[in-house]
Amino acid sequence: MARITLGGRQVEYTLQRKRVKNINLRIGPDGSVRVSCPRLTPQSRIDAFLRAEEKKILSALARREESARKRPTPERCANGEALSVWGRLVTLRVIRSGRGGAELSGDELRLNVRDPDDEAARRRALERWQRWSCEEELEALCRRLYPAFAARGVAWPELRWRRMTSRWGSCQPQRGVVTFNIALCELPKACAVYVAAHEFTHFLQPDHSAAFYAELARVLPDWAERRALLRQWE
Repeated sequence: MARITLGGRQVEYTLQRKRVKNINLRIGPDGSVRVSCPRLTPQSRIDAFLRAEEKKILSALARREESARKRPTPERCANGEALSVWGRLVTLRVIRSGRGGAELSGDELRLNVRDPDDEAARRRALERWQRWSCEEELEALCRRLYPAFAARGVAWPELRWRRMTSRWGSCQPQRGVVTFNIALCELPKACAVYVAAHEFTHFLQPDHSAAFYAELARVLPDWAERRALLRQWE
């Protein structure tokens, strides 16, 4: 994954060098930016190309983010409804299947249920998948953040997940427990990183004093930008 700063924001893109004559740009419906170019194209030329396409790229990303920011919630978990998965819009696809479960494939989240007409079964399949996805991603994020806290004497906590109505996470320093809201799987991962770092910082500072934010900044220097993004999604 390559990166370039456009309009004051960092944009990630996938670069593929192959047998083509020109530099080509493709922006996917999920906001992914892909660039293909001749094999020997210098990076400076690629950067110049992307800067020339800056308005197009940033406009497309802004439209995607504005759309995703609405965080559509499936009313009936029915076929064709939209939802947000880690900040990108996907479509529910209900499939009759005896094996159950759910799987993310491209821009679709496929719910495998025995009876596609059973709304309760569809909701259970979606809820189980969201819990699983949240557990997988959040534990991985916490593992990456943890060394900075381990160096300060923080023991690895017990991680829990549940559906919460007013908070994205909570920390119980005395019990060594951090709980995350399953709904985090609907937000961009940048927001989840902020929530994880925020809750782990409570092991060092239990309140939200200046000392707390100083500790948070040591681990996550761009915490304020991530918090601002989180508030947009709220």
